Amino acid sequence: LAGASLPPVVLGPPLDAMLRGLFGCKRPSSEVSSSAASRRRISHNGSEDLVALLPERLPDQAAEAARVLGLAARVVGEHEFGRRALDCHWGLKRRLYSMLPDAVTASERSAEVRRATHRLLERMVSKGYAASARDRCRLVAMGAWRPALFPLWDSWASACDRSVAVRLYAHLAEHVSFFDDFSGTHSDFWDQKVFTSWLAAADFVYTDIPDAIDADQWEMSCPELESVLKTVGCFMIFWINEKTSSNFDVDIAQVMPLLIGIVDTVAKFDSRLGRDIASKTRGDILEELVRLCGVLTQYILNKYDDSETARTCRRRTQEAKRQAGLLLNFLVRVLMLEIPTCVQKAEAVAPGPGAMPVDERQMESEWIEGLHEHCQSTNDDEQVVDPKVLEAMFVTLARMPVEEQKYRLECVSPLVPPFVASFADQLRQNVVPAELSDLKAVINSVFQDDSSISSDLLEEISFYPCLLDFATKRATIHAVCERQKLQGSSSEPIRLVVPRDNVLDGVCTTLNLQNQSARIEVPLEIEFRSGYADDTGNELVDEGEDQGGLRRQWIDRASRYFISSDLFLSPSEDAAHLESSNGLPTKRGARGVIYVPSSETVCKCVQDDWEEQFELFGCILGFAILYKETVPVHFGHNFLRSVFGLKTDAQDLLPLLENVDTTLHTKLKYILDGSYRQLGDTIDDALEQSNLPKVFAINESHCPELVHNTELKPGGDKIHVTEENKEEFVLLFLDRLLISGVAKQVECFRRGLLRVVPDTIVQRIAELMCVKEIELMVCGSEEIDVDDWERHTQYENGYTPESQPVRWFWEVVRSMTVEQRAALLSFATGSSQVPSGGFRFLQPELFTVQRVAVTDRYPEAHTCANTIDLPIYASKSELERRLDFAIREAGDAFGRR
Repeated sequence: LAGASLPPVVLGPPLDAMLRGLFGCKRPSSEVSSSAASRRRISHNGSEDLVALLPERLPDQAAEAARVLGLAARVVGEHEFGRRALDCHWGLKRRLYSMLPDAVTASERSAEVRRATHRLLERMVSKGYAASARDRCRLVAMGAWRPALFPLWDSWASACDRSVAVRLYAHLAEHVSFFDDFSGTHSDFWDQKVFTSWLAAADFVYTDIPDAIDADQWEMSCPELESVLKTVGCFMIFWINEKTSSNFDVDIAQVMPLLIGIVDTVAKFDSRLGRDIASKTRGDILEELVRLCGVLTQYILNKYDDSETARTCRRRTQEAKRQAGLLLNFLVRVLMLEIPTCVQKAEAVAPGPGAMPVDERQMESEWIEGLHEHCQSTNDDEQVVDPKVLEAMFVTLARMPVEEQKYRLECVSPLVPPFVASFADQLRQNVVPAELSDLKAVINSVFQDDSSISSDLLEEISFYPCLLDFATKRATIHAVCERQKLQGSSSEPIRLVVPRDNVLDGVCTTLNLQNQSARIEVPLEIEFRSGYADDTGNELVDEGEDQGGLRRQWIDRASRYFISSDLFLSPSEDAAHLESSNGLPTKRGARGVIYVPSSETVCKCVQDDWEEQFELFGCILGFAILYKETVPVHFGHNFLRSVFGLKTDAQDLLPLLENVDTTLHTKLKYILDGSYRQLGDTIDDALEQSNLPKVFAINESHCPELVHNTELKPGGDKIHVTEENKEEFVLLFLDRLLISGVAKQVECFRRGLLRVVPDTIVQRIAELMCVKEIELMVCGSEEIDVDDWERHTQYENGYTPESQPVRWFWEVVRSMTVEQRAALLSFATGSSQVPSGGFRFLQPELFTVQRVAVTDRYPEAHTCANTIDLPIYASKSELERRLDFAIREAGDAFGRR
């Protein structure tokens, strides 16, 4: 610019102002004065001419006053107040407000003036001359609402005038807000008769919305519905807080048609258009509904408190209960709205599910609880809330995200037990009626995600276990166990230091099993001795701090030790002829095998301290339950039923035997149904062919030189089995085999279990779960689904599912045998069992494959974190060779390379 020869350019005002500001130049005084004059012209914007059309005071004659008011309405209708302060018709607005007191006074004497004033007020509101709270306060104070509402009492008024009157009252009601203290002011405006008249006409006005509207039209309709809710809320607040509230008595039934109509309208259009409008607009209605619900709840509960001070007034109590029932049904309807309440609040008001203030849109769970408790206090058996409404609510909840389900289920939790109890007969037969199918889906969704929600509700629902999925039952037990662990977390941990090749060395002494009444408090920590010494001769301890992995390994190895001994047997294996070496089973412990305790006579011959050993195994199972681990042993269902206190009837024995010994089960059924007679055989022939005793005495061991026959009844060795007594023989045989023959073992095992797990938790397990579910929870699943394993695996330090070593790893796993996969799982996690429910329930973390930037090391395992360190091998064969060596040679040793 300096010294440049430029052609003259005429700059526009914006660019001129920008350049002057950039170079610090002042505007010429002529321009300043010209601008000020222009601004004065803009500010008036013709207001002087408009004001001149209207007199300062209304004429006294009614006809002339109506003419002036009509002229004012026409002027206002043609000139909007304005949006910018400099453009607004301030003079016209002041003239209108100076005329209105005279108009209100004149309207009391003349219907013509009343209609003209009504029309003027409608124009003022629609054109922005009464938009602020101050404007509305002035109109209410001068009584302008009276002519505004006259069509509500005029039988000759048109439907259009009535609609305008309803909207004007709601608009003027917003001269106060929910948070203002307006008690005692303008009581004539909040008069009950006035409000009742408004209520009678408001329902049709606000809910008559055409079906074929678009999202933008619905977005403009939402503030109108919100204003109605504010009006009702402010009316209730005024009279609840008023000193004369003792004379206030509004029937909730009068308000309900309007409120239900609004909720139904919101539900109808929000489901279709809610996601296309601003989130704030969408949620403001719900916020007002929640506030109004709180006010109405307070009003009803106050009614109960008043009636309780005068018990003689039974009619008042019954009336309060009726209104409480109406309100409870309405609260449930509000909870059915699918407007999000649990999404984090965003600053923007863009369309979509964002911008959700969490607490302002959620009603207090105590509201429904308080109302329901008062209703139940009348000792009536009838359900307060319509079952059809609850059923519809759970249909809606089943479509919502789990966070929304949690909040809403917690609110209605007092209503669920009576609703469920109405189907008690079907539920006791383990039949879930169609009316409860959605409730079942919601309950399981919520409690699987967080079983601490509504624990009282779960306590009630647990009487009908068929409503709960296995995953829900397990999550419930795990939550109870977590609370138990927290109670014992303040105590000093029990630390067991044991060698890997004898994991029970000194454990009985450490756990103080000699003291019959001593309880074992968690936490439990494990240290493994390495089996070799340092230069000074001191035995070394394996590396690694016990954060769960070492404890898991100890539980796994200790359980395998017991089933390798003759204290337990598998009926499908010959317990008397098994060999073992190095303390680990050779043939026993195969996957898919069922184990039961050996008979008491066998246990006495096998081990002197057999009772203490069973008690120790019970402690190990207790640790597994508390720490959400599994044991690599599948117990017979008869044993588990006895340990957990499940009742076993005579008719249950034969089905239980099928789980334990299918071969023996087939033989006994063959004897009972008499199929041998079709072949021409006698019962003696059938017993001999089945290798069963012919008298009421059985041999409980394959070593008759150690254990002699046991009589099933006194003198049984002399009583022959005949057609007449074969049923008695089978029943006594089953009882000895499954119940009485292992009663002492069960007693010792259960005593050890109860040392670790409180009896209340054991009872809880028995109430919630059947024996198959108990087995699945404590024993896990032996089936290793590689697809499920891979699907619930995470990768760290640069590995992804597409990394070449990762792809080779899963190819190798798929080519493994079942036993090799179990060994790999034990190597990585400390347990060869898959958690019940699959790999997504692996504790404490999902299985992880971690990248190690070397090529000459073996894979390492971190069982506490369920992690394998997998080096970057050059080929699949190299990976397979080193992984196989690590599993076979290192076993489940922590950090072994």
